[in-house]
Amino acid sequence: MLRNALYLAAALSAIAAPAAAQAHGEGEQGSSMGPVAFLWPLDRPWTAADDNKGPCGSPSGPTTRSDFPLVGGAVALSIADDAWNVVFRIAYGNNPTTQSAFRTFVPASVDAIEAGHQCYRAPALSVNEGTNATIQMEYWSNDSGKDESFYACADITLVGATAFSGTIPCFNVTASEFEAPQSTETVIQPAPEPVASSSDSGLSTGAKAGIAVGSILGASAIIGVAVFFAFRKRSQPADAETPAPYMSQTKGAQSVESVPAAARQ
Repeated sequence: MLRNALYLAAALSAIAAPAAAQAHGEGEQGSSMGPVAFLWPLDRPWTAADDNKGPCGSPSGPTTRSDFPLVGGAVALSIADDAWNVVFRIAYGNNPTTQSAFRTFVPASVDAIEAGHQCYRAPALSVNEGTNATIQMEYWSNDSGKDESFYACADITLVGATAFSGTIPCFNVTASEFEAPQSTETVIQPAPEPVASSSDSGLSTGAKAGIAVGSILGASAIIGVAVFFAFRKRSQPADAETPAPYMSQTKGAQSVESVPAAARQ
């Protein structure tokens, strides 16, 4: 049903943007739904004159059927007002019209629900694929100043899990979570500056890194020069060394080359 699709879109928008305060159906109560309605499966058309009448709270029979998986199904609610003693039942057939046709669907009743959205997992169903059924919801709520019993129904066709291609809007959120924030201001906290340690020289990280690299390169250059000269010295031929002064082998006389220049004058 179109209104349920609108509820879902509004609800999802409200989760992303909490300013949509009435997205859970509060503004729809009394005009298109009672205190609680099926969000999924799609429920029958609603009228205020019939929502207290069993078994389905609607003058209409099945109008739209939702595919419902035999395994892994759920029921999702749009809750405009607080409710309690919520019970889910199911009846198989094309159009059940008596309360006795319905039997318990979700095993336990829900003591109380708060305005917003709620989802309840369904048990696995042991019936044939393609079977038509109707899910009934009965609950109590305070409408027009008095506690009353309400009804709503959703018509389904049961399908295998592999044949189910829909998406179940299964989420839980209360009306208070739709409230707009008190302030829309965005406060940006500046990141704290790093505190220098007592041994910090005051140089930046880049400067320290530059000094370290320069020191390594300088040390490498000095080592390279030392190795070069050591290797060069070891490879120099012996006859290239400078001869030392020598004495003449002639006994009793000095060689001219060995006499100092001052003595020859």
